[in-house]
Amino acid sequence: MNLSLEARIEKAMAALHARAAASTLWVALSGGRDSTCLLLLAARAARCRPGLTLRAVHVHHGLQPAADVFVGTAQRACDQLGVVLHIEWVTPESRDGLEADARHARYAVFEALLSPGDTLWMAHHKEDQAETLLYRLMRGSGVRGLAGMPARRALGAGWLERPLLDASRCEIDALLADEAIAWCDDPTNSDDLQDRNYLRHHVMPSLTARWPAAAAQMARSAAYLRETDALLQELAQSDLAALGGISDRLPRGPLCALSRPRQRLVVDMALQRLGLTLPPRGRLETLLDQLACAGPDRQACVVWPGGQARLWRETIFLVPESEADIRDDSWSLKWDGATPISTPLGVIRDQMQLLAGGAPTLILAPRAGGEKLRLRGQRRPLKKLLQEHAIPPWQRDRVMVVWHDSTPVGVLGPLRLAADGWQWTAIANDPGSGRIDR
Repeated sequence: MNLSLEARIEKAMAALHARAAASTLWVALSGGRDSTCLLLLAARAARCRPGLTLRAVHVHHGLQPAADVFVGTAQRACDQLGVVLHIEWVTPESRDGLEADARHARYAVFEALLSPGDTLWMAHHKEDQAETLLYRLMRGSGVRGLAGMPARRALGAGWLERPLLDASRCEIDALLADEAIAWCDDPTNSDDLQDRNYLRHHVMPSLTARWPAAAAQMARSAAYLRETDALLQELAQSDLAALGGISDRLPRGPLCALSRPRQRLVVDMALQRLGLTLPPRGRLETLLDQLACAGPDRQACVVWPGGQARLWRETIFLVPESEADIRDDSWSLKWDGATPISTPLGVIRDQMQLLAGGAPTLILAPRAGGEKLRLRGQRRPLKKLLQEHAIPPWQRDRVMVVWHDSTPVGVLGPLRLAADGWQWTAIANDPGSGRIDR
């Protein structure tokens, strides 16, 4: 069924109202044709829903001289429609190229802006979806990448939706042709050096000339791939549960008993749950190859930007890249044992108390080696205690020792212990107590 633009917006509004009647609807407004059309449609539909708060957000990248023009155009459109405009100025990081850096900056703004229950609308349409599929195909993306842009997904505390994803560029042009509303075209849209522009101006016209329904057919293929990806995610969740359901610790033997494609799926799923960056395909294959031939006592480590995997005691540990073997033993801090304190290894939110009473002065310092802790009347080497509690080797240098009068009286970090006559207690009314924030 081919719905009009207005009907698509009404359908999206009804679904939005059914989920959260009192939320805020944000429209990502660049000042260009597509987002201005979406704002116009949203503003008209919102008039019939007095409980809905409609806002627009514009991200000023400052990457070209016309950036200020975009702000002015977006503001005039909002003034015409009576919509409040929120403007954010950002400086994209230089990481992955101009297009990708600007996109990262935009989505960071959107994520920070959304409160629980809020929704952000973006104006991507059918041709955008087709260009995305082609672009990712040229980059060698897998099923998830070729699935294109979803119509709806979580974003920060709220949701991102694309209510015009099934609409065409021609429909948007036709609607704006009859409207006297301000919008402008980004001059960089004609720059063929940018990959997406090359696809838009050279590849898509050739495909459409041969196959007039090319964009619609590619969008349909992307929908099939999203369905396939959803099924693969269900399989990965089932396998991960069968492996114990602990995302950061996977048993090597049962994992290696799965087929290689299912191994990749499980590791990807575990990393997603941990919020860690997925490794490049080559790094992941290196990891799985090492697991396949690892002996019972072998250790292995594969590192990629944002994460790492370590094999120890027949368990694969998935950890942030920051947990590498970096040791800094050049610091020590005085501590009263009662108030939260920031250390190079994190913020301590627990209290260290002397059972006999009093307020002794304590010293916090990283583990140096050779420390012994008196437990149940015996002086136990800290090294042995770490081994007994199965603390992985790369975490042992993240142990902090609490000293009193040149005597170790406590340990904190991946292992928390108090010597005889001392105890750790949670700070009253502090939801963060019981952990070290990094």
